[in-house]
Amino acid sequence: MSYTAKLTPEQKSRAALIAKELKAVGITNPYAIAGILAVVSKESNFLRLRELGYANTDNSRIRAIFGSRVAKYNEAQLTALKKNPAAFFEAVYGKNSGVRLGNNLAGDGYKYLGRGYNQLTGKANYAAIGKQIGVDIVANPELMETPAVAAKAIAAYFVNGINALVKSGTFFNRYKVQNAQAIKDAKTGVDMAYDINAGSSKQKYSDTTGGYASASSRVNDFVANLTNFVVENPVKTTGAGLALVLIGVGAYMMSKGTLPKII
Repeated sequence: MSYTAKLTPEQKSRAALIAKELKAVGITNPYAIAGILAVVSKESNFLRLRELGYANTDNSRIRAIFGSRVAKYNEAQLTALKKNPAAFFEAVYGKNSGVRLGNNLAGDGYKYLGRGYNQLTGKANYAAIGKQIGVDIVANPELMETPAVAAKAIAAYFVNGINALVKSGTFFNRYKVQNAQAIKDAKTGVDMAYDINAGSSKQKYSDTTGGYASASSRVNDFVANLTNFVVENPVKTTGAGLALVLIGVGAYMMSKGTLPKII
């Protein structure tokens, strides 16, 4: 059974919303959309919208991921630290972590941990993406854990990445086409999406986590079944109709020309 055939209705609904938001910012090429969905599938399986804690992660794996940020801790200290999520995320993302994420206040490391379909991290990134999509996720970071906001955020993230590669000339040098709208095959679509998500074109060649292999094995499935992810009102609202409100905000912002668009 294919990957998409095993998706639950909720997963399909979320994939549909992502596809809808990608099209709203001008990413309409089916191979580009399929590549992005394939990468999202390996990142969150369309379900997890908040970075998991590391309490059950081997210390060696934590050291491999965070490197110098946890080098000062011995094994006993790291074991104790990882069992305290607030302290752990402050150590690896906070103002004294050594990484520039815009986290300038005590507690920001935990407050702005990875959220959304591809784990947006850090106050500066929340501020930039939030401004683009018209949602104050700095004041309300938990909104990144809602499907409606997460879909808008990932669309903004990828259109920014595509535009940066096109503007620098890297897009053509790397993929041999002028822009995302000109992509003609699934491999290029998933390569582009993986590179932008990883922030580099180098990681997939060693692919130590197996993420590139997973995304690549699914991209043709997404291409073949892309029409299954185009539905009306794919996310149900809860409470005061949060999703509809946010989609309405996005539509208003788009009408004002303030949302990022593909170049």
